[in-house]
Amino acid sequence: MTRHHWPLAAALLLTTTLAAQAAPGRVLPLHLDGGLAWVDARIDGRDARLLIDSGGAAALALRSDWGPAATGAAASATASQDAQGRQRVNAVLAVNEVLLAGQALVPAPAAQTWAKARRPAGVDGYLGWGWLREQRWVVDYAARQLRLLDADEPMPASCGDAPLGFELLGSLPVVRLHGAAGELLTLGLDTGASRNVIRPALADAVSAGPLRAGDRAIAAGGFATVALQVPGLDGFLGQDFFSRHRVCVDPGRRQLWAQPLAE
Repeated sequence: MTRHHWPLAAALLLTTTLAAQAAPGRVLPLHLDGGLAWVDARIDGRDARLLIDSGGAAALALRSDWGPAATGAAASATASQDAQGRQRVNAVLAVNEVLLAGQALVPAPAAQTWAKARRPAGVDGYLGWGWLREQRWVVDYAARQLRLLDADEPMPASCGDAPLGFELLGSLPVVRLHGAAGELLTLGLDTGASRNVIRPALADAVSAGPLRAGDRAIAAGGFATVALQVPGLDGFLGQDFFSRHRVCVDPGRRQLWAQPLAE
């Protein structure tokens, strides 16, 4: 390379580097409607609204009338159970391309039908734990964004410095927190839930003050009582919790940061 061409080459290199650092699709705008967070997507040339649903097992689930089912060896149906114990059968869908903020997900997430009796109005499906577990991410309802982190990118300082551990109950991420009288509660992390919910028998445990993780108080917000039928699960942390915190998740290390947002 000659000295004469160096300034232009350097400028091009800098531009390319900056573009890579700000790759489109790494920060996804979140839309909030009725306590649910969703993103705009384009699937095989069609616009779609997808919930960000950490409580959903699938990588990608779409309404049952979205498109043709897969054929051949990949077409086996899967079964799932909802929080009330109802069994759902999910057919595998043929999906070739998924775009988020103009950037293709490579490979495209495996897709199945969304066998939900009552879908939120205007929502076509969800991106669930099967997709979220593949990367670290930050969900910020106040900023209305979902940030996906590169493999070598550190967790943002805005996440805080006191991570909590989480476990998996099947495919559901759960945290174990203590209630008002020291009760140990197993709570699912569910960005697809419009409310926090708790078993009726444990309503007092979440109504008399903040929950606790060790000596740390967690202001989760209010809880609605629901007769859950999932063994080992006491409730879900939904929109009431996520709207109060910037939540950062590292699935590989099974850690999360819940940084309270300013009121």
